[in-house]
Amino acid sequence: MKQYIFLRALPLFLLLLCIGTMISASTLRAYAAEEDYQHVFDKAGLLSTSEADEIEKLCIDYGTDAEVEIMVLTHNDPKAIYAEDYIEDFEDQLPVGDRVYLLIDMYNRVVFIEGYGTAETYIHSKRGDAIIDQITPYLSEGDYKQAITIFINEAAAYMKDDSELNYDHDYSAGKPQSSNPNGPYYSETLPSNYYGNSGGAAAKSILTNVWFQLIAAVIIGIVTVSVMAYHSGGRMTAGSSTYMDAGQSGLIGRRDDYIRTHVTRVRKPKEDNNNHNHHAGGGFNTGGFQGGVSSGGRSHSSSGGKF
Repeated sequence: MKQYIFLRALPLFLLLLCIGTMISASTLRAYAAEEDYQHVFDKAGLLSTSEADEIEKLCIDYGTDAEVEIMVLTHNDPKAIYAEDYIEDFEDQLPVGDRVYLLIDMYNRVVFIEGYGTAETYIHSKRGDAIIDQITPYLSEGDYKQAITIFINEAAAYMKDDSELNYDHDYSAGKPQSSNPNGPYYSETLPSNYYGNSGGAAAKSILTNVWFQLIAAVIIGIVTVSVMAYHSGGRMTAGSSTYMDAGQSGLIGRRDDYIRTHVTRVRKPKEDNNNHNHHAGGGFNTGGFQGGVSSGGRSHSSSGGKF
């Protein structure tokens, strides 16, 4: 009987699976469209319409030639999360690829560069610092188009330069924090909680993840079919009172027998006096390159500064 009900419920499970797949596919298509047609996200309004179109074309042309996706992000949001996390959360919503990001945070006057995939190897933190050194004067003067244009040119050029590459993506070392020993690095001038808590953005990133949606659809289908199959065999209505004559039945004796003693031991946990924030500030590898890992598990190079 249960097998029959299970077979009848199977179409429902397949329907739920198809719906989940369609949702995931539509999300993936939206991301793909974003990847193919949009590289400039000027939320701060630093560029005119014609300038944004020109920068978009430069990102596509130079990116295609250098085999990397060049992304430009700007915002003027006082509630935005830490710059490094902001790019990480944006990247986690896209399919895995070779990308380099420029983020201009106008509210905090921060500029940040991150490289993913092959861009992590070629546009490492030292090269990112060099780019930031070039564009900072233009950002300070308000010439945002020129600053972004220089970033695009330099990023594409570095993708073709094999002279100094970062193959070590293990950013677990400590100092040094910068290729410039005479000046503080960005994470020394900005506290880790400078931009507030970014848990909401991380949760949003997880909920919009394609694999998360697909797995959730499968789990919902399995639970639905299992519940239907469990209740398909009918309910047992007979109990102990059904066959017992209350007038003739009764307790005639009682006995306690000792069987065994069982002791459970639990290790006392150690106290953790460390404070953990969403933003850990990244780290460094043996070559002194700065980088980190997104909440979605994507390794990247990091460079940043103020203007």
